[in-house]
Amino acid sequence: MADAGKERDQWLTLSEDELWRQCRHETCRGSGPGGQKRNKTESAVRVIHLPSGVAAEDDASRSQHQNRLHALRKLRLEIALRVRRDGPPAVTGPAPGPQAEAFARWVAAALDALAANGFRISDAADRLGLSTARFSKDLAKHSAVWQVVNKERERLGLGQLRQ
Repeated sequence: MADAGKERDQWLTLSEDELWRQCRHETCRGSGPGGQKRNKTESAVRVIHLPSGVAAEDDASRSQHQNRLHALRKLRLEIALRVRRDGPPAVTGPAPGPQAEAFARWVAAALDALAANGFRISDAADRLGLSTARFSKDLAKHSAVWQVVNKERERLGLGQLRQ
């Protein structure tokens, strides 16, 4: 995945159909409660992005179409969380909402800035043109992002961030 960083931003801006074509996809029966309907239909969707090897799945809905859309949204976020690239941030400024299409690109840029600055919040915030407080609040908007940041800070011997 070392060379994947060069293409990551392109993957994050692909249309749903274009991203879908880059994936291997599987359907299966959802797990958990839900009665007969859930156990009889293959509505759960798992997508594996072939160029990056990143995978995501969704089985929240009884609709395979809805699960496909949610799995692709989760896949974009997983690519943003896992694939790093060097260079200036592709996006600056405050984070859009977690449901916004641009959120995954912002997460990728934020994690790139953090990685380039040893996961020091204030230095990465400066690189993105944000105050430290604003940047911390934006990172806390999504629990998976917050967990990745704290895991890396712990690995580097830095204190964990508090919400």
